[in-house]
Amino acid sequence: MKNDIDRDLYEILGVDRSASLSEIKSSYRDKARRCHPDVSHHDPDSERKFKELTFAYEVLSDQDKRNSYDRWGLDSLRTGAGVDFDGFSSISDLFDMFFGGGFADPFGRRRQRSSPSRGRDMETAVSITLGEVARGVDKDIEMRKKVTCDGCDGTGLLPGTHTSRCGTCGGSGQVRSTQRSMFGTFIRAGACPDCGGAGEVVREPCRQCDGAGLAWRTECLKVKVPPGVEDGDTIRLRGKGEGGARGARAGDLYVRINVEPHDVFSRQGRNLHTTVTIGMAEAALGTELELPSLDGGFKLKVPSGTQPGDVLKEKGNGVPPRYGGRRGDILISVDVSIPKKLSTREKELLSSFAAMRNGKAGE
Repeated sequence: MKNDIDRDLYEILGVDRSASLSEIKSSYRDKARRCHPDVSHHDPDSERKFKELTFAYEVLSDQDKRNSYDRWGLDSLRTGAGVDFDGFSSISDLFDMFFGGGFADPFGRRRQRSSPSRGRDMETAVSITLGEVARGVDKDIEMRKKVTCDGCDGTGLLPGTHTSRCGTCGGSGQVRSTQRSMFGTFIRAGACPDCGGAGEVVREPCRQCDGAGLAWRTECLKVKVPPGVEDGDTIRLRGKGEGGARGARAGDLYVRINVEPHDVFSRQGRNLHTTVTIGMAEAALGTELELPSLDGGFKLKVPSGTQPGDVLKEKGNGVPPRYGGRRGDILISVDVSIPKKLSTREKELLSSFAAMRNGKAGE
């Protein structure tokens, strides 16, 4: 796999190598607006993408650096920065090395104070049988998690008190510093270390949760598993994850479905498969078998002349598709057992049968 440090800067910006400075600026602004962390907060890679985009722009918008890059690639920066590139796995790493972990908004906008953090998503798993797949089932699960504190309703405040403006950031939630690098002066912005970006601090914390706004609790939940789910499917329960900080909404709970193996059947989509073994006389004459199903049992009529490998069908006793619908079938593969030892009488009878069937093979 190609190392991310070797990614082409023109490719990152989405321009040709012959692009003009105005084209480079236009492409950067367009892409930066779309992948900025404030806009693409749903994308966990937005900050990394934004850093890479800004790094590419810082190099290609400077004619001297661009000429050097066009001739020697990123190695041309090694001399100017005194950097060993072998220690970096991505352009985003280089950005952090040159500019630090935080970054200022490239459009000069004032970033708002950070909102209370949404609660953390959680995961768990439940096991169900193939019969429960066919019918659907409700499963009870028990989760120990952090939930909104009853003593302060998640605010973290001692009842009757209020938050105070953070003295470190003046209530903005951010602190800024100026850093000089080979690319020039760069403004580094980051969340305030004292208030965590909230702009406010708790002077008198809730005694029940010590100001966290969250408390541990064991909660019993009911998970409705619809018919037809498959092994590995995930059910999302909104708002059933951990509680959010300072009253923010709770995260989600993801429940992974494990379907237990069945003693008789294997599943392929809506159909169930199994194999039965009958004797050669039963195959020739036909017979009736008692077989299990997910709902009890059924009688299978094996017609005369059944051949090894034939597949018989029991309609409607399979499983439904995801979230319900018509159930599939049970498909029964027939295996015919040939005796290895015969008595004298059996040999005589088979010899007579063979003589009678002479010239009628396959009929």
